[in-house]
Amino acid sequence: MSHKLPSLNALKAFEAAARAGSFTRAASELTVTHAAISRHIRDLELDLRCQLFVRTGRGVELTELGAILARDLTTAFSIITTATGRFARPNRRRPRLMISSDLSFATLWLVPRLGRFTAAYPDIDVVIDPNPRLIDFDKEDFDFGIRFGGADSQWRGVQADRLIHSALGLVASPALLRTSPLQSPADLRGSLLIQETAKEYWRTWLTAAKVANSIVPSGPTLNGDLAIAAAEAGQGFALADCIQAGDALLAKRLVAPFDIVVGQHAYFLVSRSDKKPSKAASQFKSWLLAEMSQTVADLARLKEMRGMRAKPPRGKTAAI
Repeated sequence: MSHKLPSLNALKAFEAAARAGSFTRAASELTVTHAAISRHIRDLELDLRCQLFVRTGRGVELTELGAILARDLTTAFSIITTATGRFARPNRRRPRLMISSDLSFATLWLVPRLGRFTAAYPDIDVVIDPNPRLIDFDKEDFDFGIRFGGADSQWRGVQADRLIHSALGLVASPALLRTSPLQSPADLRGSLLIQETAKEYWRTWLTAAKVANSIVPSGPTLNGDLAIAAAEAGQGFALADCIQAGDALLAKRLVAPFDIVVGQHAYFLVSRSDKKPSKAASQFKSWLLAEMSQTVADLARLKEMRGMRAKPPRGKTAAI
């Protein structure tokens, strides 16, 4: 008489969680998300019509039936591993590196350089999640988050390493400046100022340029990399930080017509504070810091041009 077996993935998820004593560690072992482990175990409990784990304030504990099943499954998987191991070729799993990044940073800075990392470390499987949401390192299988915030930003319970200071300045394509030349900020037309959701950035810049009372931004609202793309296409003036606009300025696809920059912001590399990073994570961090140092050097060259010079308001330290 045949008997329908539960999902093999659900059994593997349960056995790994029981052996590790943690859904998070099981997710890391099987290279899936914490949510996937939870879903598999919930489905298995429904299929077997019994509770396998008790959720406690400190995590999860096996029930009596769960302990029996876990013991038998560990033995069964061990037998399967031994049986198939006689035929399987040696295979080393590629280490996987999970990185969450703001879409604009990933598009305009990280991805154009990522080929250098993969060329140096071809055995590392890199996954980029272009999502600005905060990461719960206890529940999600990420190694790093790259975030943009105030220069003095702090996040509880994580390690946050400042990568580079940044400031916002006006950028435009050379073609636009030929058709709409500027002698001073007063020559700007509001219809050519590409807006972002964070309206206060334009107010701050126009105030610093002493034209806030006479110019009102009324261009299309395009966030992050879209605003940069529109500026490169000659569709208007955008506000951009040195990371967003740096490569385009160096390549002369964009120019900065004025030296006025505002804001004290920074990019941060965020990671777990309670766990030693993997070898792959340490290699990525070292590579990232080296690339950032090169960016700092490249941006220093911009200060010798009529580009985005970092002259902060009086009494504040310079930003790159």
